[in-house]
Amino acid sequence: MTTMTTAAASTPRKRATATASANDDESDDDAWRSLGTPAKELRLENTLPTGQSFRWRKNADGDYVGVIGRRVVSMRQDVDDVLYRVHCRGDDESEASDAAVIAEYFNISTSLASLSEAWAAADARFAKLAPHLPGCRMLRQDPAECLFSFICSSNNHISRIHGMVERLCAAYGTKLAPDERVRGMRKAAAATPTPKKKTKTKTTPTTPREDANGGGEDGTSTVTETEKTAAALEPDDEPLGDFYAFPTVAQLRAASEETLRGMGFGYRAKFIAGAVAALVAKPEGPDAYLMKLRAAETPYRDARAALAELPGVGPKVAACVCLFSLDKHDAIPVDTHVWQLAVEHYVPALASKSLTPRVMDEVEAAIVAVFGSHAGWAHNTLFVAELAHVRAGLPEELRTPPRPKTAKKEKREKKEKREK
Repeated sequence: MTTMTTAAASTPRKRATATASANDDESDDDAWRSLGTPAKELRLENTLPTGQSFRWRKNADGDYVGVIGRRVVSMRQDVDDVLYRVHCRGDDESEASDAAVIAEYFNISTSLASLSEAWAAADARFAKLAPHLPGCRMLRQDPAECLFSFICSSNNHISRIHGMVERLCAAYGTKLAPDERVRGMRKAAAATPTPKKKTKTKTTPTTPREDANGGGEDGTSTVTETEKTAAALEPDDEPLGDFYAFPTVAQLRAASEETLRGMGFGYRAKFIAGAVAALVAKPEGPDAYLMKLRAAETPYRDARAALAELPGVGPKVAACVCLFSLDKHDAIPVDTHVWQLAVEHYVPALASKSLTPRVMDEVEAAIVAVFGSHAGWAHNTLFVAELAHVRAGLPEELRTPPRPKTAKKEKREKKEKREK
């Protein structure tokens, strides 16, 4: 694996950062710190609102506010760096480990720039596309959080997925900070000069990864392009709600199917409760089991197959969890957009095929053949280029031509319009 050492530079601090349980309500005047990552390694707008995680919101200042583990964090894109601000953290977590925790979440130890150079040498289209989409980085999320978030994504749209995830956190997770406190800290920070002039960023919607092989109770999802681009991120002057850590599997044991249905999870309630029960039944325990799947000794195909045995997890959701949380860098979550770009640019022989699990494997193999061991990362750049708000800004020759709508898709879109 190509690695990169990142030094987290910092400015002098006048007060200690508030913790989740502290009684100290003072704001930190110098809370913005450098992650030490140039734009070619990480661009927040090309990473956070791309459907990997559903816990980030963009405020009116262009900062992303979210939760990493038991830290409430704001992220800011600087000219050629990323700044972070930790509003609060769990009782047993230290300020000294903030930079390391955030760097791990953003997979900073892997050099995206080096990988991109290799991908550009291997694929002429990628070479043309990459300069338009710097810093499309893969997150390294907590496996349980990623798993249950994507179970919630089944046959769903972005605003509803976000709502489900936040309700799950509020009902069963550990409370970290009230919204008023974090908003107050943001207002205090606004008066504090940052090390560099902040780059202006356009507000973009957070986008779910679209499952390709039909929606319903098989653990797949069908999120339309309209739904993907419809949800705006919440502005700073609107309440974001209190902040909670994502519940552990042990905490989720208190979530019954009946209760979850009452909370609006629909048929996903059965999947969540079933997946919790299946993980709890593992001899080594749920956390150790998921970490075993993350281990380098566990091949991607084995990890994907193991996840697919859980209720509510189809091949696409399993691939997402493998890529976004289990260090399976060659995993390719194949949705309709990835299939279309693969047919257009890599495997035209599949143009007449339906997107079955077998065809998904063929698409995956074709992309891995071009991009190698970190093909999942390369696929991410290709995927982001297909998002409507990104595609519109690309040169015409780099836009994958849209495929004609199938009768099934037209019928589904008409039904969705009637329901709105």
